[in-house]
Amino acid sequence: MRKALVLCIAFLVSVGIVFISDSLQAKSLDSASLRQLQGGDAIISQEAVLRPEGEHEVFMIYEKDRLLGVLHDGKKLDALLDRVYTERYENDFPNTELGLGEDIYTTETFTMFDYEDKDEEILQYLDEHDAFSVNATRISFSNGAILYVKNIEDFYAARDEYVLNFVDKESYDLLKNNQKVPELADGEYGDRVVSADYIQTASVSDGLAPVNKIAKTKEEVISYLSYGYDAEPVIYKTVEYDTVQGVAWLEGIKVEQLLANNTDKLTSANQILQVGTELDVTPLNSPIQFSVTIQHKEKKEILPGEPEIIEDPTLREGKEEIIQYAESGSKNVIIEETLINGIGQGGTEISSITTKEPVREIRKVGTYIEPRIGSGRFVWPVENPVISCAQGCYYGHMGTDIQNRYNLYGHVLAADRGVVEINSYHPINGYYYVINHNNGYWTYYGHMARPGFMGVGEVVAQGEVIGDIGMTGLASGPHVHFEIRSSGGMMGNSLPFYQFFH
Repeated sequence: MRKALVLCIAFLVSVGIVFISDSLQAKSLDSASLRQLQGGDAIISQEAVLRPEGEHEVFMIYEKDRLLGVLHDGKKLDALLDRVYTERYENDFPNTELGLGEDIYTTETFTMFDYEDKDEEILQYLDEHDAFSVNATRISFSNGAILYVKNIEDFYAARDEYVLNFVDKESYDLLKNNQKVPELADGEYGDRVVSADYIQTASVSDGLAPVNKIAKTKEEVISYLSYGYDAEPVIYKTVEYDTVQGVAWLEGIKVEQLLANNTDKLTSANQILQVGTELDVTPLNSPIQFSVTIQHKEKKEILPGEPEIIEDPTLREGKEEIIQYAESGSKNVIIEETLINGIGQGGTEISSITTKEPVREIRKVGTYIEPRIGSGRFVWPVENPVISCAQGCYYGHMGTDIQNRYNLYGHVLAADRGVVEINSYHPINGYYYVINHNNGYWTYYGHMARPGFMGVGEVVAQGEVIGDIGMTGLASGPHVHFEIRSSGGMMGNSLPFYQFFH
């Protein structure tokens, strides 16, 4: 009998321990939410008391990682979603459904507590903050970027229109249909598109999205592809002497993009600008990348090299007689270049065919000819020259800015032989160089990467490397600020350089 009594007491104690353990566990599972509600950390505070009847199910609603409140009746939330959809979104998004916003989520849980009923206040908060999402088409790019659209057709149309910022329509249509862009004919020069496609892949699915993140028109899709979400427009107000090319150069964007940004105000790169015109100069900042590979075919000059000199003691010093005039040769060169979102990634020469051999100059010279005197005939100060800002492209710009198209930090070349007169630095012009050609002309080279390679007083040959391209001083990109100045020294006039090149 005593043994049976001991077993009975042990059983009752074990049952009590299990009951107390379960109660403590229920309290601990709910303690974080309870602290938020009673400690003022919840968005809507609710009193909580221990429930004598045991556990019951409630809905916890969170905004981001913060508890919004405890909802007693989940059917009220369903009713709110139905009402808001009918009143606000059904016209724009018919035949779909409404859900909570991307930062709002709910969990169903069982609790040992009774919470103060604030269902109406919780639902009012959701309503006033428009914390809802609509079912839309979700486009996920392989780099993690996400776009929501109302109509998938708008995305396809916008995608094909957006790429025309980087590739012409005829070439794009051919490539999209797996056809090749025809080769350039003999004697034809320019660009030929080899390939064009998005670097990122995309997948399409359905998903809930906040209304302000859903592109409802083709134009809104193009805006996303150009700038992403929440882009801040950049506005430039024109001043006297502004040009379309100059504004684009000052703001660091392409002329084509400036025209595309302002179709309601600009029709041509040569358009005269009225003072006070507000132009959209927002640079492209796309969340995805479009790659275009082009083959650029151009006719390049082959310099004839140094003249063949025949010394003639019958000619006095400084006199000369040309027996054979120099003629530049030419070659057809194809450079293959890849551009990502319109920005060049560098080019590689893939072919070169000489079409005309150069002819060296042959001349008789006096025995004591002065080699410090320039020829009066100038060559480009960089290889692969392209003009980024012509003389007068903005007010006060007296020279011509020249870049090496395929090697932005390549060499700077002496435009003609002469004597180094200045090798110095200026806060605006950076490292700069002045060569006196001793024939009434001086040439000026600004924004070099470092001091020139030859010192003052040294003689340089035409086409000799005198430094490297840079962007020292006040420069928005690597280039050479080049000037040819007339007699009158470095205080003389800066001349249009085209008249000196052949």
